Amino acid sequence: MTTELYLQKAEILLAKGLEEKALESLLAALDFQDDDIISKTQVRCFLGEYFFVHQRYTQAYEQFEWIVGRAEWLEQEYDDLINEEIKKADVLLGIMQKFGLRDEQ
Repeated sequence: MTTELYLQKAEILLAKGLEEKALESLLAALDFQDDDIISKTQVRCFLGEYFFVHQRYTQAYEQFEWIVGRAEWLEQEYDDLINEEIKKADVLLGIMQKFGLRDEQ
């Protein structure tokens, strides 16, 4: 499997209501060793949103920080392919910083 396939599998599992299995697939996607930066960024955004919604702020912060820290490079290298993920990560990271949502609660 590739990172992209793990991501697709997670989306299918989540649509079926299998949240824990979807999370396992997303984490496996991050561990998969390939050079698919676009899919890795999408996975990190997806994970960040998942952790944010479940109030696992430290883990969400790590995912969003990874994306925002590479935003300029990602935009230069990959044009508009992941602009939405970069914007989401930036907004949610800003909310977390503004309200001090860094520690798990």
